[in-house]
Amino acid sequence: MSHAALTELVQSGRVHPLRPLGAPSTLPHRDGFASLGANLMKAMFSLLPTASLTAELHAIPGLPEQIERELAEGRGLGFTRLDVVCPHDAPEQFQLLEVQAGDPSAMGWHDALAEVFGEPPTLMPSHRRTLEALTAGRRIAFVVVKDSIVESDHRLLAEHYAQHGWEARVVDPRELRFDGRQLLARGEAVDAVFRDAFEELFTGDFAPGGAALVAGARAEAVVVMNPFAAALADDKALLEPLSTLGRWSPEVARVLAAHVPCTRVVRERRVDWEGRVVDLPDFLRRAREQLVLKPVDGYGGFGVTVGPLVTPARWDAALDDALRQPGRFVAQRYHALPRDQVVMLDCSVQVAFVVHSLWFHPQLVGAFSRASSLPVVNVHQGGGLAPVFFRPPFS
Repeated sequence: MSHAALTELVQSGRVHPLRPLGAPSTLPHRDGFASLGANLMKAMFSLLPTASLTAELHAIPGLPEQIERELAEGRGLGFTRLDVVCPHDAPEQFQLLEVQAGDPSAMGWHDALAEVFGEPPTLMPSHRRTLEALTAGRRIAFVVVKDSIVESDHRLLAEHYAQHGWEARVVDPRELRFDGRQLLARGEAVDAVFRDAFEELFTGDFAPGGAALVAGARAEAVVVMNPFAAALADDKALLEPLSTLGRWSPEVARVLAAHVPCTRVVRERRVDWEGRVVDLPDFLRRAREQLVLKPVDGYGGFGVTVGPLVTPARWDAALDDALRQPGRFVAQRYHALPRDQVVMLDCSVQVAFVVHSLWFHPQLVGAFSRASSLPVVNVHQGGGLAPVFFRPPFS
């Protein structure tokens, strides 16, 4: 890989506004990550029937029924990203931060960077082959809000599909319409849709497009990736039952105990880590240095408060805000992010916080790392991204 090739990719605008890192990341042999991640995915899928839509989404005509049908048909999860903390000394002992299943992004960015670094793409081909098995049609719309931060990611996906014989277009949600027989994207019929921004499809000016997509899916006029039901897995409140070990078999509980930090929905009274009923506000104030507060439906790192990295006054203010919205935040046991030396685009080396993302469908199909000077690592917060290459066994 030449630095010139990476610079040329960035200057082309094809990965704008992503900040690529200047070198790939590595992890140990993939088999361990694949097995553990598959177990976590199975446990998460088993919880989806217990999850509930927000009141706003529950009111969308046909959406609850469509999600119920998807779950009954075993289509709860599509491409799913597990965002994890990998300790320096034992990366396989990763800790699950959150699940991104409703509208996971960065497949196109990952594969474009992988090719620059001399490796074949893995995420986009797997995504395409999945849809090719679901529909004989070869017309696809990538639905993403115009000028969204991930629009270029979707354009890379569309390029990949077009190179393999698909008629692919990137459209804004407002450009969707269902005529009772076909889903139309910018006036042209499509057979498949990959969507971003699940909730945005059903609010504001985008609502007609979301309603059209639901109607098309219910009529089986179009295949939607990911299934609507996958958005249920994005609710961080599901990390509470996932980390409540008494509800699982001993074998599953051992995996969950090792890889899922204890997480509790913030309410006035709740159980602590040991299962005792406590006055939750008092417990959470005292446990600041052990906790992170997150909105249950947050994305992009917005609204996250890392207890040990803020003052007691700031923690109390964040906690008070969470308590005014019962059920809308979770408190998760804090795990310090590793700080690694990472190569930047200009070839300089910086010490940064690092997290990893493992992609499953349902097998492990790839991974990437993100790095930032900020403790909340996310590309929406200016973090950089690099593909992950798994080392061969015994290397």
